[in-house]
Amino acid sequence: MTKKILKISACVIAAVLIIGLIFGVYALAVTFATTSITLDTSKRYQTMQGFGASSAWIYQQFGLEEDVNLKNTAMEMLYGKSGLALNTFRYNVGAGGVDVDPQFNERSAESFFVADNFDGDYTVFADENNYDFTSRDQAVLNMFEAALATRNIERVIFFANSPHYLMTKNGKTHGEKVYDNNLKENCYEAFSQYMLVIVNYLYKNYVCKYDSNIEILISPVNEPQWKWGGEGATQEGCHFDPKPLAKFYDTFYNTLKEFNKSHNTNFEMDIFESGNYKMILSSHTNFNEYMTEFEKYEFFEDVKTISLHSYGADESVFYRENFADYMAKYYPNISISMSEYCTLKWGVDESIDMGMSCGKVIMRDLTILNATDWQWWLSIARGGYEDGLVYWLQDNDGISSLDVTKRYYVMGHFSKYIYRGSVRISSNYSDFLGLNGVECAAFKNPDDSITVVVLNDSSKSHKIDLKGIEGYNRVKEVLTDSDVDWQVREYDFAGNVKVPANSITTFVLTRK
Repeated sequence: MTKKILKISACVIAAVLIIGLIFGVYALAVTFATTSITLDTSKRYQTMQGFGASSAWIYQQFGLEEDVNLKNTAMEMLYGKSGLALNTFRYNVGAGGVDVDPQFNERSAESFFVADNFDGDYTVFADENNYDFTSRDQAVLNMFEAALATRNIERVIFFANSPHYLMTKNGKTHGEKVYDNNLKENCYEAFSQYMLVIVNYLYKNYVCKYDSNIEILISPVNEPQWKWGGEGATQEGCHFDPKPLAKFYDTFYNTLKEFNKSHNTNFEMDIFESGNYKMILSSHTNFNEYMTEFEKYEFFEDVKTISLHSYGADESVFYRENFADYMAKYYPNISISMSEYCTLKWGVDESIDMGMSCGKVIMRDLTILNATDWQWWLSIARGGYEDGLVYWLQDNDGISSLDVTKRYYVMGHFSKYIYRGSVRISSNYSDFLGLNGVECAAFKNPDDSITVVVLNDSSKSHKIDLKGIEGYNRVKEVLTDSDVDWQVREYDFAGNVKVPANSITTFVLTRK
């Protein structure tokens, strides 16, 4: 018996040594040899809709800034061609939390509805005359128009964190207790009308001044699984259990259809801003329970895209693969929109490491989840937290300035060179085990150019052969690492490219 055990042990040890040797040889090969990325334009995945960020919460203060040039500069940095060239503006439709929850400070928003016009009859929310669009929320509207003036906006997503406080059970923009379904059931129609009146006015009077063909989406619910109530509440938010949320969406969908018909508009419903991909199986966050309830209603037949957030998943490959498998199995005809993310950490990390971490989140959302669009949370933030693309700073004398981190530049490697209508194509990397820290994504653009984004999260530079791109002989190379931001070189393509250590590089390939 002992001899048998020794013989088995010897075999196991030998197998481990052989595997270790093979692995070691492979590691040396990918480390020191030229590796390759093989593109295949015939293998196509999602069609991209663009990149964006939201107007919450700082626009209410930043829009009051006296320095007009500073405000215009911020919008150019975000939405202009010289900046991130974001094409999606997420407009936060406020619930009036500043009037009833002043302790929330910057985490609540002003509403256009004039509360004094409410006498207990909720039909008043359907009448535009009960709203004030000339003196309320003007700071945000000023910034919205400045963003539209860059003429790069192609999509506007109007989203709400909570119904107006007059429609909630406790008269506040957060629940009295955790997981409270705070929207009154008799206010489903009123809340729907509230969103449509506001969106229609802003569309007619702001969006149409620049381009009436800008796509308009309405997202009335944000992260319905979360607590949004009790002593820990810090901002506008409204929890919905699966059944009430499905019922509300059915009301909103039917109200929207009638509104579009009577107003000759083409607004679309966006659902459901789910908090993460982690598929936590609890009574409050189970994604599957929500989807199962949605399926019971007519509106679900028209759902082509589900919006989700990357919070908690961060760089995880496992959570994304798990979620992608779930969607492919049960909802293969529904695509994924990544509508909100920030790094949930205190401080402002300006290092390339934080930038690369953000780059991995974007890269993996695009390549594993096939996300059709990608939005960062706050376009402008005050500082002190990892939630902003552009930081608005004020010194002791009250003088304002703008600042960005490496995260800003890393996002630009995607947003500036992947366009609406670009299609992700196959980009097989020869280091299939991922030992040398390189990840990539490739896109065929509407103008026939090809964009390849390469992230090298290793301490070594790599020479990479680009294959499968016959006829493309000119390269625009854009590099960001610890020393440079968006450094541009242009040259004739000679078959390979180089990516420095700890860097992100975008290659735009064109025909001469």
